Amino acid sequence: MGRIELLPRDYHSYKANLHSHTTCSDGRFTPGQAKEHYKKNGYSIVAFTDHNIFLDHSDLNDGEFLALAGLEVDTDSFVYGKKNEFNQTCHLCAIARDPACALPVFRAESYTGEAIRAKIDEFHQAGYLVNYNHPAWSCEGPDEFLGYGGFDGLEIYNYSCEVSNNNGDSHNEYAMALRMLRRPIRCIAADDNHQSRGCEDDSCGGWVVFKAPELSYPAIIQAYDEMRFYASTGPEILESYIEGGKLVVECSPVRRAHVTTQMIDPVYCGFSQDNSLTHIEVNLEKVPEAARFLWVQLTDGQGRKAWMNPYYLTRDKG
Repeated sequence: MGRIELLPRDYHSYKANLHSHTTCSDGRFTPGQAKEHYKKNGYSIVAFTDHNIFLDHSDLNDGEFLALAGLEVDTDSFVYGKKNEFNQTCHLCAIARDPACALPVFRAESYTGEAIRAKIDEFHQAGYLVNYNHPAWSCEGPDEFLGYGGFDGLEIYNYSCEVSNNNGDSHNEYAMALRMLRRPIRCIAADDNHQSRGCEDDSCGGWVVFKAPELSYPAIIQAYDEMRFYASTGPEILESYIEGGKLVVECSPVRRAHVTTQMIDPVYCGFSQDNSLTHIEVNLEKVPEAARFLWVQLTDGQGRKAWMNPYYLTRDKG
C-alpha cells in the first residue's frame, strides 16, 4: 500500500469558524466586523450561519478570506412539543456547497426524529452539507440524535456554550455517534459566536483547520468532503499520513496523545511529562482486527484539545 495522505503537509492550512452569528440574527458583529475580527486572529474562513436566514456574503471574499454561506436552523421542544419537563432543542448548521445554486430551506416545525431526519434530507437535496450542533447544550441524548439520519458532521466542541453554560464539550456524544452509526462523521469545533453572552468573549475558542491546495469555495468544500481537516482548541496538527503499515501524526508539542477505536481502551496512548510530544506512530498490525476506525486526539499542557477526523480501516468500509 502506498502513502495515504490524511492531512498533507504540502497543502496550505486554513483556519475556519464553521458556526457564527452576526447582526443579521442575534450577534453583535456586522458581517464586515466579523471578517476583520477573525482575519486579525489568524482565520481565513468564516461560515456565516445566522439563525433561520440564508445570506451570501461573498462580497467579503478576498485573496486572504473566504465567506461560506449558510444558516442555522433551530427546532425547539418548548415551541414545537416538549417531551420532558426540561427544554430540549435540535440545531443544525447547513452550509451551501455552492451559494449561487443553494435553494431556500426552513427549519423543521415539529420536534420529532422523523421531522428532523426529513429536514436533513431536504438540506442535502438542496445542495448543503449539514453539521449537528452542540448536543450537550441541547440536552439531547443518544436516543434522539442517533436517529437524526445523515448529518455530515457533529460539533465535538462549541466555545460559546462552554463559556456561557459550561456545557460546550460534546466529546462523549461524538464518540457515541462514531460507535453506533458506523459511518464517517466529521469532527467539528466551532465558536457559535454572538459577542453578547454577558460572560466573556465567545470567539476564537474552537475551530477547524482545512488542508487544501488553495483558498477557494470548491477547494474547501472538497476538503470537508474528504475529511482533510482537524478540529482544535489549541494544538496544531502539521501533517498526518499512513505509510509502511503505520499511522503517523506530526503535531505541535502536546502532553498526551490518544488513538482510539470504537472500543473502550485506546490502541495508542502517548505521554510527555514536559509537554514535548510531537511525533506519533501507530503500527497498524497491532490494531485489533475488529477495529473499524482510528481516531486521533491530542491534549496539550494547558488542557487544550485537537481531534482528527476518524480514519476508517480498509477492512471495514464503514
